[in-house]
Amino acid sequence: MIDKNVQWLLIILLISRAECSFSQSQWTYDFNNGLNPIEIGGPALKPLGQPGQYIKEKIPGSDYLNRTIYQFEKNSGLQFNNAEAKGFLNKSFTIEIYFKLTELDSWKRVLDFKNRKSDYGSYIYDGKLNFYDYAIGEKAPVRANQYVHYVYSRDFETKNIKMYINGQSKLEFKDPGTEGMLDNDQVLNFFQDDLIANHESSAGSIVLVRLYDRVMTPVFIRRSYQTISKVAKETVAQEEEEPVKETLPDEKPARNKNLTLVTGRVYDGGSLKPVHEAEVLVRKSANDSLVAQTKTVEGVFNFELAPYESYRISAQVEGFQSKSVNIRTTNRFEEVKSLISLSPETYALPLSTLYFQQGNETLEDGSFQRLDSTIAYFQKRPDLKIVLKGHTDNTGSFEKNLELSNKRVSTIKTYLTGKGIAETRIEGTGFGSAQPNKMNQTEIQKKSNRRVEIWAEPIKR
Repeated sequence: MIDKNVQWLLIILLISRAECSFSQSQWTYDFNNGLNPIEIGGPALKPLGQPGQYIKEKIPGSDYLNRTIYQFEKNSGLQFNNAEAKGFLNKSFTIEIYFKLTELDSWKRVLDFKNRKSDYGSYIYDGKLNFYDYAIGEKAPVRANQYVHYVYSRDFETKNIKMYINGQSKLEFKDPGTEGMLDNDQVLNFFQDDLIANHESSAGSIVLVRLYDRVMTPVFIRRSYQTISKVAKETVAQEEEEPVKETLPDEKPARNKNLTLVTGRVYDGGSLKPVHEAEVLVRKSANDSLVAQTKTVEGVFNFELAPYESYRISAQVEGFQSKSVNIRTTNRFEEVKSLISLSPETYALPLSTLYFQQGNETLEDGSFQRLDSTIAYFQKRPDLKIVLKGHTDNTGSFEKNLELSNKRVSTIKTYLTGKGIAETRIEGTGFGSAQPNKMNQTEIQKKSNRRVEIWAEPIKR
């Protein structure tokens, strides 16, 4: 008869081979052999703070299977030494962990890339995934004393960071520098915080750590979670506020009756043919926050969205003008269908328009997500240059308005260059009040004129 711990080990090995053949391109820690990986020759994890305890825990729902968990105290945790692993995490990488925290009443550290010298890094705050101080996601199914499947990846080439909970993408953003990767100390810390701000760590338990030297695909991450949760038979925490559930286009949507199924098709408005691998983004209309994204397969996309909400669905793909449609989910049992017809790129309209308060050149808080989305588009399109056009309403003298419109252009340009866009790709001009978008007869009309438009133009070779 196979030992119970060996059975759990075999399960972990099977999961590890789900996407590729088993190799030293990953290190897996299941704590059956202390802090050593199950692969031969890998670096052992090191305890941080107070050494933890190894606890034999019966797998929920099973009468005979056990697993070993590593139980750690508050402001303690584990450390992976990347130098001992010969730079394993120095380029693209993925971190997968299955754990629970006993407290989630405030900021709780998950990953620290700067060896406790900086507050930057990965946290959970009120059920939301957060990378301080750059991005925060929608509320996720993370609760105290319940196991959660957490995945973090960073692409070395694009600097794109993705974070998943229970197989679902919950946060995606571009690293503004190297905040999401290791510094010269070359250590990755789990759960322990810097002690500068109190109460930003929690005691907890961890079942599995797996590190990959590449970015794992969303399909693999979802299947890994499904395998782990199926084997462990955990009761998966449901959203308090129902989140978006992305459905892979090549899968038949599994209906959640508490959500609204949104199906759609992106097609070429000229030929009426489906557009393959168009990027489809879903944003809440109320605050422009990104809640889900996927790519079309044979022109088709599927999402499950919270009911009684307004959303904007955008489709973009090289060679076509981006287009958005608005939808309203009115009933949790219904299916909403959406068609998006794309036209060839003409650059006849601005890609984005950002608005300003009267007499002010400072961006409003709600503008940054829209601006970051536009930046992501230009990062994928090095063949395009950026043209900024600044405008004001007609309040005040023309000379002062001309100066203000140029300051607004400078604000956007500074933000773009700070996000890695080459200054040589950016052109900008202020027009003052000379080119109003609407008549300046009411405050609403004037507000639409206090703007900077972001245009795209092909770079002439």
